Amino acid sequence: MNAAPSAQALRAAADRMVSTLAAHADPEYRLTVLKRLVRRLGEDRYPVFLRLLGVVAESDDTRAQRLLADTIGTALRRMDLPGGALSSWGATRLPDSTAPVSASDFSGQFFGGTPRRMLGPVEYLTVWHLQRTQRTALSAETFQTSLSRMIALLNQSEDARTLYPQKLAVDAQNELEGAYTRATRERLAAIASAWKAGRSPDEIAQAALDARATDTPHGWVLRDL
Repeated sequence: MNAAPSAQALRAAADRMVSTLAAHADPEYRLTVLKRLVRRLGEDRYPVFLRLLGVVAESDDTRAQRLLADTIGTALRRMDLPGGALSSWGATRLPDSTAPVSASDFSGQFFGGTPRRMLGPVEYLTVWHLQRTQRTALSAETFQTSLSRMIALLNQSEDARTLYPQKLAVDAQNELEGAYTRATRERLAAIASAWKAGRSPDEIAQAALDARATDTPHGWVLRDL
């Protein structure tokens, strides 16, 4: 298991990421660079990508923030967000208790390895906080802080500020794929509504926490991002 990168390593990686994006004038190529970074990190390390976005969001470099947010805006226009995978709710299935149990019963399907859906940064944080996935759930405090920081970054782009809440509103109405629980859909809808209304990032994150549902998990072990 890879060790979590240090704060210094994250800052250096974030600087390289922004410098690489800034070296290209073509928005489409910048998106290609960002997606390539996510692929190189690998599925299990998508949270590292989220932390890199957080480093830029926390900096005082408005130009870097706008550059990164505009690149995500390009991804939203193309409906091609750099995403990470989390196992869907209900993906796990116990073997048939009436039949003999074999090693093949304990496959990736049993442990929730599939099906999975690629999730953008905001959706990933929300699912990670609320649903049973292959990861230990995020605490409410970490979810709120990370979501507020992410939205503040995305607000640096007109496209991202406009298109992301529209996407979330559509996702919140989708009950067919099984990727989101009712609680998650309610949170996504709350985020979309508050974002569209022009509320501050902190207020949007609080609205997400306030939209509680009866199937919100209780008693889980929680961890930080």
